[in-house]
Amino acid sequence: MSFFMKIRFYTAVIATWLMNLNVFGLSFKKFCTPGFNCHGCPWASMACPIGVFTFSSAIHQLPLLAISFILAVGLIFGRMVCGFICPFGLFQELLHRIPSPKLKLPRLFRYGKYLFLLLFVIALPFIFGLEKSGYLLIPKPEIKKNDSGNVDVTVTVENISDKAVKGFSIDFTYVGKEKKDKISSEQRNFTGIEIKPGENIKLDPVELPNKIAEADLLVSSPESLVMQKPVLKLYFCTHCPNGTLTAALPSRLSGSSTSGVYSEKSFLNLRFVILAAFLIAAILISRIFCRAVCPLGAIYALTSRFSIHKMAFDPANCINCGKCDKVCPVGLDVRKEVGGPECISCGDCRKICPKTCFSSNFILIDKKKGNI
Repeated sequence: MSFFMKIRFYTAVIATWLMNLNVFGLSFKKFCTPGFNCHGCPWASMACPIGVFTFSSAIHQLPLLAISFILAVGLIFGRMVCGFICPFGLFQELLHRIPSPKLKLPRLFRYGKYLFLLLFVIALPFIFGLEKSGYLLIPKPEIKKNDSGNVDVTVTVENISDKAVKGFSIDFTYVGKEKKDKISSEQRNFTGIEIKPGENIKLDPVELPNKIAEADLLVSSPESLVMQKPVLKLYFCTHCPNGTLTAALPSRLSGSSTSGVYSEKSFLNLRFVILAAFLIAAILISRIFCRAVCPLGAIYALTSRFSIHKMAFDPANCINCGKCDKVCPVGLDVRKEVGGPECISCGDCRKICPKTCFSSNFILIDKKKGNI
């Protein structure tokens, strides 16, 4: 067996480990993973490209770095990424090894991933955007020492949204100048005040203990923390089974939240139903998510025609045994479709073929001098 064939399982395991280095405190969230790996997972050290594309579409921006990276990976490896380094693909393959009746996926379903890419990753987020909360801008306050030895703090707040803010609170926190530790904190509520869009209001002075000599005074408000959430829970990330498995489920089990998108109060939720359905389906149908749903797989499928890496079939020695079709994890008519957009270049056909009719090459490498 070639080196190419021996390493597929191990590269997927190693890639899963490398994409989740946050378990060791290493985070590279500015960079996208080449494989499908939810960045909401508490262990994830890199960002999911589909999450980046979805969010960028919602705020009407082009994620040029993410697009460039994914296109570069796709133009070099094509869908080889799906077969060798995708953690969720590896997980589905392990599930499919569970003894059970095995079903075939109708060919029509392979177009589903393009629909998910177009509709749930691009179109719906672009049309509906994100619902924002948190609109108060708080400039540096005025601090004056009063006759009692304390300080009077005058805060000005500005509503930077297009909605009125009715009632809010202000947090006053003293932070040590040397150790930067919190010395004391107070919260004052302003329940009877309404600030209209674009309006500035100077609040009545608040008397605080004088700790200016030893600490810095920080003034903030929960309303000054801008929060963004999907207007409709229809975007891909909010119901992605991988996101549910690696982000929402740990969040629910631990009673905490890695992100508002993944926070759920109950297991009786559509996203957990979708996860359960995919887990069962993956046992029955090989790589069902990759074949029918995965938007990243759709992107790599579109680039595979132009990719440097190619799987090829030489019919000269073929004896039509059909073994390649039986082992293909994505259900291809292998001799017709190997190397095409649906082929994940896993090499299983090459492994099983008794006549070595299949080859895996990088087109920059001369076949006569060396194959991969």
